[in-house]
Amino acid sequence: ILIVGVGLFLMACIGTWSFSLAAVERCAERINQNYLCLDSLEEGINLVEDDPCTGKYYVGRGCYPNSDGMVQLDAAIMDGKDLRFGSVCALEGYSKPISVARCVMEKSKHSMLVGSGAGSFALNMRFVLEPNDNLMTEETRLAYEKYKLGHSAGLVAHDTLSVLCLDRMGNIAAGVSTSGPPFKTPGRVGDSPLPGCGLYADNKAGAAAATGQGDIMMRYCPSYEVVRLMREGLAVQDACDRVVFDMKEQHGEPFEVAIIALNMKGEFGASSLIKGWKDAVTNKEYDGFPYAVWRVGQTPAVLTRKCL
Repeated sequence: ILIVGVGLFLMACIGTWSFSLAAVERCAERINQNYLCLDSLEEGINLVEDDPCTGKYYVGRGCYPNSDGMVQLDAAIMDGKDLRFGSVCALEGYSKPISVARCVMEKSKHSMLVGSGAGSFALNMRFVLEPNDNLMTEETRLAYEKYKLGHSAGLVAHDTLSVLCLDRMGNIAAGVSTSGPPFKTPGRVGDSPLPGCGLYADNKAGAAAATGQGDIMMRYCPSYEVVRLMREGLAVQDACDRVVFDMKEQHGEPFEVAIIALNMKGEFGASSLIKGWKDAVTNKEYDGFPYAVWRVGQTPAVLTRKCL
């Protein structure tokens, strides 16, 4: 625990889905080594993005392409200290879109770059451009071939790696990375790289991130709503539950959504409409929404939140 001024900050990290555990573990390691939240978060997400084995979760290298056979990645990062934001959408040829998004935030006069513009920016920032085939595995290429022939690929994974990180200086950050749904329409962008939708961070309250059916979720700006409620004094778990319940009531039909949140005391919350999930790599089944958490002095672990 670190006391800064009149604040009490308990270093912590939380990520969506069980496969975020590796990212949370790396964040915890770096935060314990006095890294700042942005550096820790970026490195943790990079670890998952660049691992072809985790591409089956619809993140980074080894993911599924769009309907034209091209890998298009979305990512965003937000700094709660000054509300800076950077994102890339439909980025082709780069396996670590969160790092490109951070460059947009720190080295561009813009906040969001898309498509070929995002790719040109990445190249100018000296990121290494890779052939499209390098970003897929034999398994995801085969799934695409089945898709073109009209066969079911039998996919059971889920999209969007979201991570929230609070460092010892009392700064909080949020980051997300995804390839979106398999065989999506070229140019499709979901909620993930949109501020207030896929993520939001503000040192005055905390941070939140969302995962699920992005084309529906973006209508409700859930991440911003959770942070707003925390800023107004609502407990982090209550804020998550309130926003998920409101979306459920307003949408009127069942859909998949999950939210994680972290306040400035290192308290975390999660809420979802997900009844169960099967890990595509380990085949482990979860009775609800699995997410990974770490607080200083504790071991990173995967917890499960039952459907609201």
